[in-house]
Amino acid sequence: MKWNLSLEAEFFYQQGLRRNKAEQYAEALLSLDVAVEYKPDYADAWSQRGIALGSLNRHEEAIASFDRAITLRPDASWVWHNRGIALGKLGRYIEALNSFDRALEFNPDAATIWHNRGITLIDLGCYEKAVINFEKTIQLRPDAYWAWYNRGTALGHLKQYAAAVDSFDRALEFQPDDLLTWNNRGITLSDWGEYTKAVASFDRALAIDPEYSKAWYNKGVALRKLGDFTAAVVCFDRTVELEPNDFWAWYNRGLSLAQVGEKEAAIASYKHALSIQPQDMAVWYDCGLALYELCRYQEAIAIYTKALEVQPHTPIFWYNIACCYALQSQAEQAVISLQQAIQISPDKYRTLAKNSSVFHTISQDERFQNLISESRVDV
Repeated sequence: MKWNLSLEAEFFYQQGLRRNKAEQYAEALLSLDVAVEYKPDYADAWSQRGIALGSLNRHEEAIASFDRAITLRPDASWVWHNRGIALGKLGRYIEALNSFDRALEFNPDAATIWHNRGITLIDLGCYEKAVINFEKTIQLRPDAYWAWYNRGTALGHLKQYAAAVDSFDRALEFQPDDLLTWNNRGITLSDWGEYTKAVASFDRALAIDPEYSKAWYNKGVALRKLGDFTAAVVCFDRTVELEPNDFWAWYNRGLSLAQVGEKEAAIASYKHALSIQPQDMAVWYDCGLALYELCRYQEAIAIYTKALEVQPHTPIFWYNIACCYALQSQAEQAVISLQQAIQISPDKYRTLAKNSSVFHTISQDERFQNLISESRVDV
């Protein structure tokens, strides 16, 4: 009878293994559940079951399955490795590193383990240590383009831009059509201030995949830095066509349109950005500023008032509202709003108001004079 149970377990294990390889993880799990039911001490079945669960994003259960496999086979390097990946997916990075370390005890020359340990160190923000792990990976496997790529990513975080670009270039030697490498190479060049070269890198990414929205966005940002705002708008247009809810693309589109004098279109773009992410104060500010520059003061006041509903203690909005009222010679409302700004940041906004020509129409108003004087007088 026991022999028959082992045969049944082996049959369902092999079925589960095939299904895992075919990325049919839910079906694989069903088979592997039967395998371990027939043979509870089947370490390989528990391991494959963990892989299936992890691929289904059921990481806690995957860890439990790997733990069962390790209990049965403590020296199973790849089970320790896969357990580390599952822990990393849950943000339990220290435990993940410990699991990778156990894996390396049994298999110190496994390039993949060193590589995934490096990725976990990036997740922890330990970039220098991550670089060491990627270099160990490369020592064991010099053609590992993914290790060169992640080494470049870690070096970029360390602001070692020249070394990072060199690392991306090595990755491209082995995988010349790797979309992410071209894109991240461009990001690093942008961070380095090499915007023209960055644009060329993003163009290479887009030649591989013309619908890669991140490359369109990043190219737009680089073009903005170069002062080519019209071309930047084209890139941001393409970004939002591909990703309609990309907040940063809408915002940067608005900034670029404002730079070329397309204030109305810029305002529409800012408002679209705010519909996606209303908590961002910079967009409220820039939207109000565009309206202010068009002398549409009441609309600007409405925008700044909405911003204050999100963050009531933002003095720049109160100050800008005061400016809008002053330009319409509405002294009482201007003074009330200016008082709010001065209450939050007295020295800054009292000085700004004293020196600004915007308030010339109310400069002789006693309430305004009291407010900007060094002695604080309630209005």
